[in-house]
Amino acid sequence: MKNKKHLQVLLMAGLMLSHIFAFALSGGSVMGQVTDPDTKEPIASATVIFDCQGNQLVFSTNENGYYYASNIPAGTYKVTYMFMNNKVTVPYYVVGNEQTKQLDVSLPMSVTGSAIEVAADRSPVSLINPLDPQIHILDRNTIKDLPITTVDQIAAIEPGITEVDGQYFVKGSRQGSLSYYIDGCKIMGSPNIPLCGLQTFRTMTGYVPARYGDSTGGVVVIDTRSYFTE
Repeated sequence: MKNKKHLQVLLMAGLMLSHIFAFALSGGSVMGQVTDPDTKEPIASATVIFDCQGNQLVFSTNENGYYYASNIPAGTYKVTYMFMNNKVTVPYYVVGNEQTKQLDVSLPMSVTGSAIEVAADRSPVSLINPLDPQIHILDRNTIKDLPITTVDQIAAIEPGITEVDGQYFVKGSRQGSLSYYIDGCKIMGSPNIPLCGLQTFRTMTGYVPARYGDSTGGVVVIDTRSYFTE
């Protein structure tokens, strides 16, 4: 009889500990609004990145500047807000225990700088074809003079591409929307080839030709040197 009571007590204690352990590890949610600090207007399509020791979750604000980050695993996160070339980071924000927390942030809506007055006549011919992608090309000689050590570092200095903690974002698009092609073949992840093996490094942002498949943000096209290349 005594052993039976001890067994019941142990089972109840184990059940309580399992509930406490599950509660401690349960995820949570964060919601808030991103606004301009001067005009107080909401910022739509701002990028919100939750980073916990390199594990990232990416969200975007809606037309009213609100975001709702749900089902975030419990942990301590660094939260980064991005819009255009502006960025604000909130360090060490704790998320978890099935709670929904409020986190509002002020982020400049525009890039500040000196006012420039421009006067010109309208060109009779369109100078930009909207069906052409925005292409930037680096040749081997230019790459050789860059202060870089790896191929993926080239993308960080290309127009329209922003690097945050080793991840590349094309004009505010989602994580993973930048595709790499080497000699016409699409690869997974970042290219792992020596700099001396590059012939050209092309980036395409905005409209991307259909030949590059389902790329939603941008494309990096790499041509390597061959035996016949000087």
